[in-house]
Amino acid sequence: MEYREAEAHISDYLKVLKSRKGVIITFFFVTVFTVTAGSFLMDPVYRATVTLLIDLESPNVLTTSGSVALKYPDYYAYKEYFQSQKEMVKSRTIAKQIFKEFKLSQSRDYLNARDKAKAFLKTIKVEPVRDTRLLLLNVDNKDPVLAADIANRIAEVYVERNLSYITKTEIINLLKNEYLKLQARLSEYSKVYKDKHPKMIRLKQEMEQMSERIKQEMELSSTSTFTSGLVLTGLKANNISIQDPAEVPIIPIKPKKRLNILLSVIVGLFGGIGLAFFFEYLDDTVKDINDVKKIVNWPFLGNIPRIEGIKKMTELKRDLFTQLKPEDPVSEAFRAIRTSIVFSSTEEHPLKSIVVTSPGPKEGKTTLLCNLAIVVARSQRKVLLVDADMRKPRLHTIFKAGNDVGISNFLSGQADFNQSTQKTEIKNLFLVSSGPNPPDPSELLSSHKMKEFIEDAKRKFDFILFDSPPVTVVTDAVVLSRIVDGAVVILESSKTNKRAIPGIDQLLKNSRVRVIGAIINKISPIRSGYRYYAQYYGGK
Repeated sequence: MEYREAEAHISDYLKVLKSRKGVIITFFFVTVFTVTAGSFLMDPVYRATVTLLIDLESPNVLTTSGSVALKYPDYYAYKEYFQSQKEMVKSRTIAKQIFKEFKLSQSRDYLNARDKAKAFLKTIKVEPVRDTRLLLLNVDNKDPVLAADIANRIAEVYVERNLSYITKTEIINLLKNEYLKLQARLSEYSKVYKDKHPKMIRLKQEMEQMSERIKQEMELSSTSTFTSGLVLTGLKANNISIQDPAEVPIIPIKPKKRLNILLSVIVGLFGGIGLAFFFEYLDDTVKDINDVKKIVNWPFLGNIPRIEGIKKMTELKRDLFTQLKPEDPVSEAFRAIRTSIVFSSTEEHPLKSIVVTSPGPKEGKTTLLCNLAIVVARSQRKVLLVDADMRKPRLHTIFKAGNDVGISNFLSGQADFNQSTQKTEIKNLFLVSSGPNPPDPSELLSSHKMKEFIEDAKRKFDFILFDSPPVTVVTDAVVLSRIVDGAVVILESSKTNKRAIPGIDQLLKNSRVRVIGAIINKISPIRSGYRYYAQYYGGK
């Protein structure tokens, strides 16, 4: 049998959040506490930054004044060059040299030298300044002074490694090439302009200056080479420079305590809500009657709220709860179920003998049966409570009765009806215990004597309530249900599996058992609405 889909409403989502608020609160506080504690316990990390200017590649054109006239390459070529320089700043070669100079392998931690080198390389970050030729060299370290020293040293090593060496011959050749280009331009101008034209005059002056510069360079033969770090005759050979050296940082970049705490609050809240719905999705158990209606068409008799503080309450007090606390809202829930059962009886289908069963063990079947019998008896009706669970009987213990003679004695012909029946301390409530355990209870329950027992009980009592084993465990409940007027199925909220319900329904249908209805036991007060009832009437 397939589940029937039902429309989801906002109230359904709110019920999920309320019922699983423990998950949400736990996840929220664990997340916030963990992040907050981690933020305050984490060692602060400082970042020192050096600004580098990455100009174009080495100059190849000289002006008459000796200054550099750069030939700008195309955009993509320069971009490739810029990216290459960006990677070179944090190259392994430079990092290895700095690592040795600052003796970082001697730091006090449990990493070996190789792992320390890898960790050091991760502290170096290079990022470009958008739409500029500037690079930001960032170095992170727990020591702010050390971070600044390392950043400045990396920049110095990088600039030194980028130095280019130019000989005097190369300089003179560059000047001569420039002079030849000026001559070619003069030849072109002479075809258009006269000698006294301003452009012709200006070009001739540039040629004279270039010629004089070549003579000067040829005379300075004493110096064979010069480094790009020096500026001689107006020529600077290095195209990379330190724009702004790193200063000792004052404020750490992490941990960002306020941001971390804010994010932990957001993640904790929404993560807890998501986790609550995820658990709800994975949970395949019955929560309320809406889950049952999606599967079967059983009538709904009512909810029994979970008794608050039930863990501190003894089993006997739970079984006799309506007798001990008749004014409690939970007792009112049992009275509402009593009314539902009474109204389920008609002239064509009277209800006097009822079997109470459940899909599985320990779903509160016996506790519910005892309390239901008590509220029916308190309504001035004679009630006979029969322990038909001859495999694990418990009713005689609850009502402090003997178990030497019971239903098994009657069914085996060893006792009559009156001998099997006992009075309890509760007015109008009588008990037939299970008696000695028989070898095959289902055979006794399906015998003619069982029908005789029910007929005798109906003549003397207003209601006969049978306790039986779980319907999915043994056949006793099904066998007995075929003889009595109907069966009540107990489903425990958050325990009874939804997938067990279709099989039970089909089993009862095949056996032609009348299902009087379903009762949701131990339901959350939030889902049942009895919390508001308790507040209204002053219950606890």
